[in-house]
Amino acid sequence: MDEHILNRRQMLGGVAVAGAASVLGQSPAQSAQSSQAAEPAIPDMGAAQAPPIKDLKDKIAYITGGSSGIGLGIARALHERGAKVILGNLDDRQFADALKMFPPGDPRVATVIHNVMERDAWEAKADEIEKKFGPVHILVNNAGVGVQAGVLNGTYNDWDWLMGVNLWGPIYGVKTFAPRMKSRPGEGCHIVTTTSTSGVLVGLPNGIYAVTKFAATGLMEQLRADLRETNIGTSALIPGITQTNIAQSESHRPESLRNTQPYAPRTQAAPRADPGGFWSRPQDPIVVGRLVVNGILNNDLFIFPAPEYRQGVEARAYAMLDSMVAFAPVPANIQAGIDANRYLFTPLYAQEVKHRRATRRRNIPGI
Repeated sequence: MDEHILNRRQMLGGVAVAGAASVLGQSPAQSAQSSQAAEPAIPDMGAAQAPPIKDLKDKIAYITGGSSGIGLGIARALHERGAKVILGNLDDRQFADALKMFPPGDPRVATVIHNVMERDAWEAKADEIEKKFGPVHILVNNAGVGVQAGVLNGTYNDWDWLMGVNLWGPIYGVKTFAPRMKSRPGEGCHIVTTTSTSGVLVGLPNGIYAVTKFAATGLMEQLRADLRETNIGTSALIPGITQTNIAQSESHRPESLRNTQPYAPRTQAAPRADPGGFWSRPQDPIVVGRLVVNGILNNDLFIFPAPEYRQGVEARAYAMLDSMVAFAPVPANIQAGIDANRYLFTPLYAQEVKHRRATRRRNIPGI
């Protein structure tokens, strides 16, 4: 084998020891420690995009699906730091309970009824929000639905519904608010989209949901590449098991997309010993919300509230790396390209690694 390739594969093999340790049963903490001890060298591609937002006081945030679960947790965390928050939801059924989480009559909190699937309604909804509060600085594409349906056994109604909310909703949000944010270059702005651990790992019986969340994660990665020279930061929130109402998604399905036979209720997993604090699962949405606030203020591309899934992410990454076998020596001109970082595709991943390694120690209030 070509010496250049051999050296590179030996390096990757050394790094893979940490990943293999996770796959072979190390604890997440042990895995994280061993991985950090054997971190691969990453090309210096310059600094990541600086955080456009450094202070949340009086910033205006619109959170879709903001009346419960993760969306409400994010709204509360933003409100804690002085932001004005608008809670969006498909209907008003949950607003009364959501507003109990804020001071009565607080002028920094408002609600809006919004069906994120309706493309033509987005611009009017943005106008409505701006008329009431002013231009939006933070968009949180959080509205989401899920069903226990696989790629093959799910219906086209399932596909249309989940794609409509989980993917097209964020796309409409980006297409509506990003141009408005860019038109105010002197103001820092940020876009967050809630994806899922199922948006980076497959294996659960929710194939359609996973596909939509993989696409939403990709949307935010591409958006970082597109917006990194602008006044808009971007984050993909990739939560694990959290206290939400997603199990009640069917009650919000449009009549036109209902199946003839409803799905059986989801089986509840047997309770496990609660380790307490941050590691409690399902996770408290306010904890997730505070992590999102921290991610916005640091302009983190990925926000992972459940780091125990490092095991799965490592296994997936190494499955890809170990599949990139060079069956013949790499031609000299391609080797030169590798040396010149030609095949990184984009500097953003290398920049994000550098950024996260430099900012590992975080002081997050309440966590």
